[in-house]
Amino acid sequence: MKFKSCLAAAALISVAAFAQNASAAVNIVSNGGFEAGAINPGVFTTLFGGSTDITGWTVGPDSVDYIGTYWQASEGARSVDLSGNQPGSIAQTLTTVAGKYYKVTFDLAGNPDAGPVLKAMAASSAGPVQNFSFNTTGASHGAMNWTPSSFIFKATSASTTLSFASLTGDAYGPAIDNVAASAVPEPATWAMMIIGFGAVGSMVRGSRRRQALAA
Repeated sequence: MKFKSCLAAAALISVAAFAQNASAAVNIVSNGGFEAGAINPGVFTTLFGGSTDITGWTVGPDSVDYIGTYWQASEGARSVDLSGNQPGSIAQTLTTVAGKYYKVTFDLAGNPDAGPVLKAMAASSAGPVQNFSFNTTGASHGAMNWTPSSFIFKATSASTTLSFASLTGDAYGPAIDNVAASAVPEPATWAMMIIGFGAVGSMVRGSRRRQALAA
């Protein structure tokens, strides 16, 4: 009975931790869908280093293409090709809490017009640089095959610069859309939650077996 009580307590703690963090999952990225901008990109518009025409974002060297109607967005009507005339990047400074973990999510695709089939991209924040790639085989302007992608970083200060950079060496680069970031439990908390949920499942199965035997 004591062991079962411990399992029940672990399960309750895990559920409580999950609920608390779920309610605190506030997106800290501004304009992650690139829908707001100082300009209307039309079909698409090439933006050069230093541009802040995409609200909340700064373009790094060399350039990016701000995509409007040129191809299907992941959400909304706009997205970004990280290679404009040459490989480029975009960045945004996020408000973070030192020591907390954050999960960044985004949708990844690639310019299907030309260049290598495999489009490579680097995402950087407070942690190590994360590399991603997208295979454009079968993709088209009307069906970009956007793929959900994510990574986790641990903030080291009150602000963290999140950036996405093309690693594809031509004007046909990786495309991103639907960027978001929110605080998540640290890995130890996730492990505790998994154990707790497992305990709940075991207790439920055991209760059902006892009920079946009693019947």
